[in-house]
Amino acid sequence: MKKFELKSPLRGEGRIVRQAGGLHRYGHIIVAVEATQTEFSISWEVLPAQIPDVFKEAVYRGIKAMFRPDAKFGTYSTDGLLVRIIDGRSHETDSNEGSFEIASALALTAAQDSLLAG
Repeated sequence: MKKFELKSPLRGEGRIVRQAGGLHRYGHIIVAVEATQTEFSISWEVLPAQIPDVFKEAVYRGIKAMFRPDAKFGTYSTDGLLVRIIDGRSHETDSNEGSFEIASALALTAAQDSLLAG
């Protein structure tokens, strides 16, 4: 497996906004991806006023899903990675688990894109 080689932390932002038609969606999340000496971990650093705790598992699922064998980062090892949830927003009625699952995957992709661009 390939390994992410991070010389400095990466930052990524994911946002999903769908407010036309039937099901409304809103999720906004900002992550920082850093190298660490430990196993893969996710650090929740936002307040419930930013992203309610009820969406925490959905965020974790969205990030972990990106490392499944058939996903974008499936060929990468997660060892030595720390994903920090550093900011985000929710909407009282339009936010749901699916929105935050998608937004977290988009944020991780944006972080990786910044690595390739740099």
